[in-house]
Amino acid sequence: MDAARHRLIAALACLILVICTPVRAEVEVHVIAIGKGRQTDDFYALPESRVLVDRPDADVALVLLDGGETHWRIETTPETRLVEVIRGGRETGNSRVTLSGIPMVGVATPDLPLVYKPVGVHFRALLTSLTRRFGTDRIASFHGMHRAGSAPLRVDRLDTGAAALSHDYLATQIGRTDDLPAALRDRPGATDTVGHTLTFDQSGITLTDPTGVRHFPVPDTVPPVLLPAASVHDPASGMIYALTYGGVGYIYGVDGRTGAWRVVAALDDYDASGLIFDPATQTLITTGAFSRPGDIRTFSLDGARTQVFVPTTRLPGLTDLFDYGNEHSPPLRPHLYRDGWLLASATADPAQAYPDATRFRLYAFHTTTGEVRLLAYGDD
Repeated sequence: MDAARHRLIAALACLILVICTPVRAEVEVHVIAIGKGRQTDDFYALPESRVLVDRPDADVALVLLDGGETHWRIETTPETRLVEVIRGGRETGNSRVTLSGIPMVGVATPDLPLVYKPVGVHFRALLTSLTRRFGTDRIASFHGMHRAGSAPLRVDRLDTGAAALSHDYLATQIGRTDDLPAALRDRPGATDTVGHTLTFDQSGITLTDPTGVRHFPVPDTVPPVLLPAASVHDPASGMIYALTYGGVGYIYGVDGRTGAWRVVAALDDYDASGLIFDPATQTLITTGAFSRPGDIRTFSLDGARTQVFVPTTRLPGLTDLFDYGNEHSPPLRPHLYRDGWLLASATADPAQAYPDATRFRLYAFHTTTGEVRLLAYGDD
């Protein structure tokens, strides 16, 4: 009986702290995401998610994210101070929280997304919301699982090694620029010559410039255009280069003076989205489409080719711009090619382009070694 009374008093004391103690700047924010609790023998009871907080002498805030119907059973070790509980996820109305068996009134914040890994645009939104709320630069730990286990999930340490738990983690991942070609260090936002526009569709290419409007229809002498992706104009030579994806995929060359079409390269089922032309080396550079934006290839007009593949997760900060695991990455837009280095950018909003985009990543790629460097980023 004495032991039970002691446990009750301790739980009530901790509950008073939860309700009455103001959150201090040094609070540890631990995030737990569990999609579905574990069903107990009581069919009518909510599925349970059990958590044991073992952080002696620390002020702890728990952020509990669930899929909608969960009974969070929280226990704490002696000297652990639980100062705040926040509930979030898909639906917070049907979930409940108890501390040592005593019901708690946690702050429900339905706009906190349910995420299972510390990656992707929704995790970054969660992190931004929490760091602002608690006045901290990073959260202390993140635990995610789709279904609760039978044993309690232990919150017993600070995760100091995961860079992604910091709000501005990319600040430490900016790459060096002193050995890059000067043109890349200047970070131009566009490479196409001002004063003309290209329209590429299945019927052909339309060039609009100060001399007028010219249309170059696709002739029967080249494979038909399946899905137009990009086009670029070289004013010095008058050549237009056009890229398609789907099926084999092709890079076409169109002589702007004669209207003659030819196939520069067959892409052998490679899906590309971005295209630029480097007049100095007579090289076409492409970036990948869909889930492979880092599939970067070069095509010299003399037939030489190179290929390098940089996985999405090796591009610092790229996964912040989309729902990683559920949708394709935004494409990499190539800007400039010098001495084997490619300057390319990605933006969260496809309607915006660097340098005018508010949320972007700017990279330098070495098209032979696959080295990638983050040069700049924006998250406004």
